[in-house]
Amino acid sequence: MQTLIKKIAAFILVISFLAGCKKDAEFLTEVRRDGLTVDNALITKSQFDLALNACYRQLQYFYNSTDGWTDFWHLGVNFDVAATTTVYIADPNAPWVNYTKINSQDGQSAKWWNWNYTMIKYANTVIAGIENPLAKLTAAEKNALAAEARFLRAWGYRNLVIAFGGVPIIAGPVTAPKVDFTRNTQAECYDFIKKDLIFASANLPISTTVPGKVVRAASDHLLAEINIILKDYDGAIAAATKVINGTDGPYSLMNTRFGARRTENTTTRGTPVDYYWDLHEINNTDYQMGNREAIWVAQFERNVPGGGIAFPTQGNWMIQGRAYWCRHWLFAKAGLVAAGASDSVGRGASFIRGTTYTNWDIWSKSAGDIRNSEANIRRKFYFGANIAAAGGQPAYKKGDLIPKSFLTAYEDTMWYIYPNWTKFGTDKHADGNFINGYTKDQYVMRLPETYLLRAEAYLAKGDKASAAADINVIRTRAKAPLATANEITLDYILDERVRELYGEEYRMLTLMRLGLVFDRVKKYGDVNQRASVAAHNNLLPIPQGEIDKNNGAKLTQNPGY
Repeated sequence: MQTLIKKIAAFILVISFLAGCKKDAEFLTEVRRDGLTVDNALITKSQFDLALNACYRQLQYFYNSTDGWTDFWHLGVNFDVAATTTVYIADPNAPWVNYTKINSQDGQSAKWWNWNYTMIKYANTVIAGIENPLAKLTAAEKNALAAEARFLRAWGYRNLVIAFGGVPIIAGPVTAPKVDFTRNTQAECYDFIKKDLIFASANLPISTTVPGKVVRAASDHLLAEINIILKDYDGAIAAATKVINGTDGPYSLMNTRFGARRTENTTTRGTPVDYYWDLHEINNTDYQMGNREAIWVAQFERNVPGGGIAFPTQGNWMIQGRAYWCRHWLFAKAGLVAAGASDSVGRGASFIRGTTYTNWDIWSKSAGDIRNSEANIRRKFYFGANIAAAGGQPAYKKGDLIPKSFLTAYEDTMWYIYPNWTKFGTDKHADGNFINGYTKDQYVMRLPETYLLRAEAYLAKGDKASAAADINVIRTRAKAPLATANEITLDYILDERVRELYGEEYRMLTLMRLGLVFDRVKKYGDVNQRASVAAHNNLLPIPQGEIDKNNGAKLTQNPGY
């Protein structure tokens, strides 16, 4: 009987186990109830718009992905215009502090590769989806969506090709595992980019009510740069002229007070603020806000999910002011302590400091230039308490100007006291919170750069008079001494880019496309960069992870890495 019971129990156990396996298998089998597939996910215009939003979301990573200097690396940090001051003490042999340490494992290069290929992936998904017979789009909608996606794809490839040289061209969605990518030539890549931009320039709208969406002027602005790279200087001049002369819409340099704070009688250390200051204030950066020189602007929103990326995702603060401004509020030697930080001076962390070239050299022939006024570059800082005489130093009173003679240690001028460009922060934080109350949209393209691109094309053709005329449009607005034709060189244009666009232009790419990383860093970079930069640093290393994963073909590394 016991044997019979055991046999019956074993039989029941086996049946139960088999039944359970069947149920588990049914449970684990995915059955799509909504019918959503890759073939029908993009059907309506609104669905395509949402897909394109992924590209604009990706753009946010270029300005707001970490809490440190790396967000602004491509804007010139550790090149000729700025350096990472805090890293010098913490790790003087870090990559980009020491150029000899840059190799195929470099995290910045890998991030640049991944950021831009992710943008391209999203754009390709939209471009392919437009051709789906199920898509419910008019011919006009197809052209407009394709133009937007092809511009964003071209922008991503522009970022890659200038930085790495020829890269794999991926012209559509990758729908199956692929490990045999090969590098296209630079010529092939630029031809691909130019075709996308020509299509975009013909089909993008001239204007939009949606801040941050690309318009025709953005495509022609980028086409001007690509044509310069291809030595098609007449084509570059023609593309830039369409933006400048109104063909692509009514753009002009702002030369009167405007925007959210135009009626405030605001001064910085007694110097009245001006329209250049207005250009960089919160709620003033978008064309839709009345800013007629804003061509393309990355969007960030306060207390809105997705308003930022990592710090935080709701966009309650941008780190640019924190990164670029000095930490004078912690300068205990001068009687300043944390409690002294206030809304008017912010809470800088001194991650990034302008080089001597940026803070002083470029202003040597710019007397009266409002961009160098105390309103726009804060150079005066004051004692926070009475300081007794000591070590040959005189006594100082609270409120006295901190003199250069007081700044004797490395940290004094690399961390605590150096010029703060006010464009990177604000004196009036949201909710009075000087730590977190700062969210501002970020310029990707602004009209002065279009003028400078056209000036560069004129110079390349030998027409210095026309180049000077374009530069002087910008200098007239800045109330700076006008340039003469004989003064115009590529170095002069690069200097003017810093005066006008420091912390905005992709300085890394400007120097790379001109083949000048080695020359400019050697001449103007901070001490560690000058000592370590080499000629091969004009290109980034291909990320080793991409080479290793691509085991079906050889993804050739750039020379020197």
